[in-house]
Amino acid sequence: MIYAVALVLIACAVILTACNRNAGIFDVSGDGVAEPTHFIAKLMLGLNDSVQVFGWTVVAFTVILKVVLSPLDIWQKAISRRNAKAMERMRPQLEALAEKCGDDKQRYQQEQMALYKKEKYSMLGACLPSLVTLIVFIVLFAGFRQMVGYQFALDYRQSYDVFTEVYDAEMNASLAEALEAADLESYEDLPQTAEKAQAHAAAVDKAQTAVYNAYFSEGNQNRRKFLWIHNIFVPDSWEKGVPDYLVVTGQEGIAMSRITGVMKDEYNLVMGKVLGAEDTGYGKEGKWNGLLILPVLSIALSFLSQKLLTKSQGAPPPTAKGDSAQANMKMMQVFMPIMVGVFALFYSAAFALYTFTSSLVSVLFQLIFGLVGKLLDRRDAARQGMKRA
Repeated sequence: MIYAVALVLIACAVILTACNRNAGIFDVSGDGVAEPTHFIAKLMLGLNDSVQVFGWTVVAFTVILKVVLSPLDIWQKAISRRNAKAMERMRPQLEALAEKCGDDKQRYQQEQMALYKKEKYSMLGACLPSLVTLIVFIVLFAGFRQMVGYQFALDYRQSYDVFTEVYDAEMNASLAEALEAADLESYEDLPQTAEKAQAHAAAVDKAQTAVYNAYFSEGNQNRRKFLWIHNIFVPDSWEKGVPDYLVVTGQEGIAMSRITGVMKDEYNLVMGKVLGAEDTGYGKEGKWNGLLILPVLSIALSFLSQKLLTKSQGAPPPTAKGDSAQANMKMMQVFMPIMVGVFALFYSAAFALYTFTSSLVSVLFQLIFGLVGKLLDRRDAARQGMKRA
């Protein structure tokens, strides 16, 4: 029953994510870029209108989300606390039962379930925290996936508009006499000459400079830059601060979100002075976007959060000989931190910032809840002592 519920919930999350698969594709060949459709991406965009700096938007969004989900979190921890107390009462009986049943796992499980029912021990409540964390992780990743693709598309479309405006103006101005002599309106109608080639080279240089100035303007920098990270939509790692053609079109990386409607030569032409710029990352030729700080902190906090959660649930129940339940449980405890680490390392720094902030809030909440639990235990112990007296 427990595994059936878990599979249904995970399947629903995966289906919802898969239904939005094509929503992560943004066409930059039209007049503008369509906004994301995923509700998480929409919420972050709306919040960013007020915050402006996307890094702080992610922090604020994560804290708000944790507050909204806090009733569920409190309920989960209350169940874990009740389960831990029930397990303390049942442990001697379970140990005796495990010794009695020996290799008969089926008999042990039947009598174990009967004891659980009697003591109101919730098996679903024991695994629910990890299950909910996994589902939220899947849904949120879909939202962040769209945000990354949207920002890539927005950056390129803005750069393309700047480039074409400056390039067209420069070409028409440089070739004004030739256009007048030939009675033509656009430089595109002029035959290819040395004068036109020279005008083209000068116009490209000015247009690329304009793109560079616009791309690294204060407004755009505030949107992308966060603390030591030059571009929060790129991993906090050895990746380039400005994504190249293969990254934005989804041919490299694990973003699963991409832009369409642009060819490689066009992208490289428009972004010519932005790609590889020295002030877009750390290291030679701007090849480092970050310093691997968020991935390391995310992994460490995720392991700490999982450890505190496991501790709050109490020691695992005794099992019959040959039962792999505890091994599976330990594997699940390691699975989430490893998955968090992979995404934090290879996906956008924005998502790594979410995982870090979420784990940090979870750790603080677990410490506070644990402290409150100890105070309640002392109060209950004092009351029992007064009754005995």
